[in-house]
Amino acid sequence: MNKLLVNTPQNVQIEYNVSVLGSRILAFIIDIIIRITYLIVAYKFISYFKITDEWLNLGIYSLITLPVLLYGVILETLMNGQTIGKWITKIRVVQMDGEKASFYNYFARWLIGIFEINLTFGAVAFITIAINKNGQRLGDLAANTVLISLKPQLDLHQTIFNDLAENYLIKFPEVAKLSDRDINIINDNFQTALKSNNFELLEALTRKIEEITGVKSDGMGFIDFIQRIIQDHYHFHRNK
Repeated sequence: MNKLLVNTPQNVQIEYNVSVLGSRILAFIIDIIIRITYLIVAYKFISYFKITDEWLNLGIYSLITLPVLLYGVILETLMNGQTIGKWITKIRVVQMDGEKASFYNYFARWLIGIFEINLTFGAVAFITIAINKNGQRLGDLAANTVLISLKPQLDLHQTIFNDLAENYLIKFPEVAKLSDRDINIINDNFQTALKSNNFELLEALTRKIEEITGVKSDGMGFIDFIQRIIQDHYHFHRNK
């Protein structure tokens, strides 16, 4: 799985997993099924009224079809970069800098998607995604967006504790001020922040730790700092 390194507004470097092609195809299939199901149900419902006026029929069916045509751009705007298919497969459209995409970004992706997905049966999109290191199709390139995976990237226990050497040196002895309850709360929130790429929560955790312990992160970055605090606390109490 390819990685995308972005700088957050807090000048913290965060590594995203770029969505794999399989997840995108599955999301696309789910969205197609939803749209087809909607059309079948809607058309069936309208047919019960037996409208004989051709122009009225045309207008009604056009209105019914409109949400299907605009499905992607509408849902991505309302669901923060996700359609129902993307939500199920845990992928999301974001800007290349990791920021939330705007309506313009979603609209540009959708507009170009008419050509590269609908008119070419997905061939152009498939080829572009396959050869682009960030898995971007033409719509993504034009809109400066990328699809990222929201699936957990880190196993907290493995990442934090596996490589603690016997000669491990505690960097922040002030972790003694943190109770077991404190560190458990930090652990839980840290995992949540990592899984959801929640930079605000990482910053809030860092500031709270600094407030309680009196130490400063000294430009370590939120993730590195919080990991080190957890490691130090673990090692401090393990040696007691």
